[in-house]
Amino acid sequence: MKDLSIQPKIEYQPSLVGRLARIIIPLLQNILPSKYYRLSYDFLYITYNKVLRGLYFLEMLASYIYGDREKKLQKSLTYKLLPYTMGGKKALENAFEMTCFAENRQLEGALVECGVAQGGTSAMMALASRVLGETPRQKWLFDSYEGLPEPTAEDYEGGKTGHFIRPLPKGSCLGTIEQVSELMFDTLEFPKEEVHLIKGWFQDTTPVYREKVGKIAVLRLDGDWYESTKVPLENFFDQVVEGGLIIIDDYATCFGSRKAVDEFRTNRNITNPLNPDGRGGAWFEK
Repeated sequence: MKDLSIQPKIEYQPSLVGRLARIIIPLLQNILPSKYYRLSYDFLYITYNKVLRGLYFLEMLASYIYGDREKKLQKSLTYKLLPYTMGGKKALENAFEMTCFAENRQLEGALVECGVAQGGTSAMMALASRVLGETPRQKWLFDSYEGLPEPTAEDYEGGKTGHFIRPLPKGSCLGTIEQVSELMFDTLEFPKEEVHLIKGWFQDTTPVYREKVGKIAVLRLDGDWYESTKVPLENFFDQVVEGGLIIIDDYATCFGSRKAVDEFRTNRNITNPLNPDGRGGAWFEK
């Protein structure tokens, strides 16, 4: 497990392919009719994900030779869930590590994600807890299930909202409640009394469900924008148990998310260090 006392620099760290995509995708958008751009983008995205999953298969095999039990589990679950996440392997691996940390310390509380999309990282936390934990935890999965809302003025710096390959208009990063239900209940066979899919905007749902959620062991925030980060922090942080983990998926990627976290930590005098997830996200211990 990472040393919680370390305070490294947290910055957006795209892969080589990601850096090339930031050049190629806007170029295609400028020169192709919208229909053909959409077809080209979808083809490249699907191909990219297939290549990444193929390469990760090799990492998984290597873990069976050199890794310990937890590393083997992390790699196998990540490979299994890569088709269900937009965050890639680092987001899944980090979700595993934080859940592993909570289980090893036997922390009380639920697993909560605000910003579920297709459900991959929620599923990672749930599966890691099921394998490593002594007792089942409640899982609370908050999302509009309609994609992202519009960004607000708090999300912009220099006319941009973050480090993206393409703009994220309203409705982006969509995962439907039917998709997530199928993953959690049909594919992974979690009992419905353990997993709660809460549909709606965070400002409408988190205050209503706060008391029902109760204590929280791991709080994962993946709402991209300022308000979508600020609102869950304000409603759920006090319920995170001492030693619990807070994950901010978009800290170095989305300007508004970073601003919301920095303001919240300053206002609450939180000095526990922020730690990177290796791709642009961050996490800290309460």
